[in-house]
Amino acid sequence: MDEWRSIINKIGIAVIRTGVFISNKASENYRKIDPDVIRHLVQVPLLGYSFLVSRHEKINPGKPDGYPPLIFVHGLAGNRGQFLLMAGYLWLLGRKRSYKINFDSGQSVEDMAAALAHFIRGVRRATGEKQVEIIAHSLGGIVARLAISKYRLSSGVRTLITLGTPHHGTYHARYANTTIIRELRPDSKIIKFLDKQRWPKGVRGVTFWSRNDLFVLPAESAALNGTEKIDATPFTHYSYLIDPKSWAAVGRALDSRQRH
Repeated sequence: MDEWRSIINKIGIAVIRTGVFISNKASENYRKIDPDVIRHLVQVPLLGYSFLVSRHEKINPGKPDGYPPLIFVHGLAGNRGQFLLMAGYLWLLGRKRSYKINFDSGQSVEDMAAALAHFIRGVRRATGEKQVEIIAHSLGGIVARLAISKYRLSSGVRTLITLGTPHHGTYHARYANTTIIRELRPDSKIIKFLDKQRWPKGVRGVTFWSRNDLFVLPAESAALNGTEKIDATPFTHYSYLIDPKSWAAVGRALDSRQRH
């Protein structure tokens, strides 16, 4: 009996030591992970609120609020619901008319640009306004620039604000081989086309960029010449959508003095 107790005690001690060893190794490996990677991963589930919003929205004219209508443009693998919180914050600042486009899966960047151009015209027609203002996240900024350039919409857009948009492409796009991801590579046809375009005349541009954005490499690719460049470090790629500091910064960038 004493022999069995001794064996069981040894097994128990071995199990405890193994558990401590594994725990220490896990903690050690956790500390080796770039903190920005952890921040990005933690923030992803927080975007779950975006699925509470329907995929498509009827464009209602709304009551004039003294500002141009706001159009939100989501990024890759996103949806219109991702702007729910930011739109709510800006609503409190007086921006009562906002519209969020939702792109269908499988659309190319050019398809998205055509859809956005149609959406912009629809908002202007419904509201009777000559100009709109656009807030675009990530890929949405490239789609917005392409729509404005290709469909000659510069006279109908007062302001374009981009949040973490890889305007000059991102080297991280080399790690995937889907059609849209390839279009985000620095040497893609669309990026080269946009690089040759000057910022649309008459459109006020604001580009937010951050050194902590893992999806834009180099980080400065999100800061575009011809625009007001805002260093949003230490925002992550998702901070733009869920961090109240981001909403406040966007509100300031829109500038309440632009009433008309």
